[in-house]
Amino acid sequence: MASATLSPLPVPVLSTGLSGDAFYVPPAPLPDGTPGDVIRTRDVLLSTYQGARVQQIMYLSTDLHNRLVPVTGMLLTPLLQKPGNDNPLVVGTPGTRGLDDRCAPSKQVDLLEASATSPDYEIAEFQQLVTLGISVVVTDYEGQGTPGDPSYLVGESEGRNALDALRAAQQIRGSGVSADSPVGIAGYSQGGQAAAWAAEVQPAYAPALHLKGVVAGGVPADTLQLVKHVNGNPTGGVGFGLSTLVGLNHAYPKLDLDGRLTSEGREVIDRVKQSCFIEDFATFGTTTTGQVTDPDVLTDPAWQKAYQASLLGTRKPGAPAYIYHGTADTIVPVTQGDMLYHGWCTQGASVQYVTLPGLEHISGFVAGAPAGIQWLADRLAGKEAVAGCHEVSLP
Repeated sequence: MASATLSPLPVPVLSTGLSGDAFYVPPAPLPDGTPGDVIRTRDVLLSTYQGARVQQIMYLSTDLHNRLVPVTGMLLTPLLQKPGNDNPLVVGTPGTRGLDDRCAPSKQVDLLEASATSPDYEIAEFQQLVTLGISVVVTDYEGQGTPGDPSYLVGESEGRNALDALRAAQQIRGSGVSADSPVGIAGYSQGGQAAAWAAEVQPAYAPALHLKGVVAGGVPADTLQLVKHVNGNPTGGVGFGLSTLVGLNHAYPKLDLDGRLTSEGREVIDRVKQSCFIEDFATFGTTTTGQVTDPDVLTDPAWQKAYQASLLGTRKPGAPAYIYHGTADTIVPVTQGDMLYHGWCTQGASVQYVTLPGLEHISGFVAGAPAGIQWLADRLAGKEAVAGCHEVSLP
């Protein structure tokens, strides 16, 4: 007799009365549990989204050392969702918001608490999914919102956080989703890296998820090469490259960033830790890693190895993929998207790769995301993706 696979029951998590930033302070010690277990939820009464119940959530995930860590995020449940508990669900993996806790995506959803320095530029993407009747859970990533530094652009950490957000949403009573729900992944820029990593680690880390598709745009597939590109390059977003120093140091403490910061570097990194993405792009001029670290971390084999641990395209994703990239992207060059596409195709994945001629990072997202989201909605509705690899250049 075949053994039955039991779906986890929704957990009786009450919406907490914690107000303001108190919600983001994890209980100490953390409760025992498994990745995806929900710690607390809170309803947002005045949100930036239409037609959805909006909840801020805190859940358990794991870091690179397999330790349980608290992660926050938000759940958008369509008000016109069909009855039942098997509705489709997408995890939105957000693009760069900055390292300061006030930049956390879930904090921008509350009209009473949103920060003008970190607006939610992905509203249209997530709203499109909600309008299609698809629930969206968005991860803040480890250390973003909660105390401590984020593991910024550390791919596997982000991927785990995304998959555990899906698990968490499936456990929340009244969410209309469960372990039987078809799920998808969608992200751009940093979120594209996180989405791609979630797709690559899903077969081993969260095999019970019914993953149907992944959309990844503007993907930094090789972070070492990306940081070399943005290093001192004002059109590449210098602050984003400097933020990776903080992210890698958090994920790999033996790198000892503090022990090699120059006097200028201490001031710069302190500022980076307190910045959101607008400041990251506009504030740091042509500052290089060689000015903030001595010796320059980019010449250090240990740091190079840590960067290369986030290399994408070496494993087959757990579902068909849709990649898109602007050919004039000055922040994440299109060669990064090319690399991911060819890597996944070599691994035997089914991939549609859409290049957007003449578009840079922001316009590439605005123009490319809607078609990617519709592609993902089709996968969640049960339509099969075209097998094999296909590259398309849109006018």
